[in-house]
Amino acid sequence: MSAVLTIMFIWIIYLIYKRYVPVFGVQNIQSLDNLCTKGVTLVDIRDFQTSCRDSINQAFCLPLPYLNRHYHEIDNQHVILVVNDQIEKNLSTRILHKKGFKIVGYYRPATVREERRLYEV
Repeated sequence: MSAVLTIMFIWIIYLIYKRYVPVFGVQNIQSLDNLCTKGVTLVDIRDFQTSCRDSINQAFCLPLPYLNRHYHEIDNQHVILVVNDQIEKNLSTRILHKKGFKIVGYYRPATVREERRLYEV
């Protein structure tokens, strides 16, 4: 019985680590002006509803649930992620690191930051 509880505890700790512990070496990028010319691919991993409402012209739209199956459609090995929150950044960075991609950084659009500020008390 204690072995089952130990395995469940380790599994829960692993799931918490995978989602909430930040990936080091991935920096926040404030502006996308000069980065698109350096051979870096923008990958928009936000869901379709959000990415259509606030689209980025140069970004390759590939939502997080589809990332594991369609990662081979990303052209370049150097990637900048367009994310909504830190959990999306952590999950997608870990998936793409396993597939051999180099994550240069992540970008959070200003509209996402402003919407979250409206709901804070």
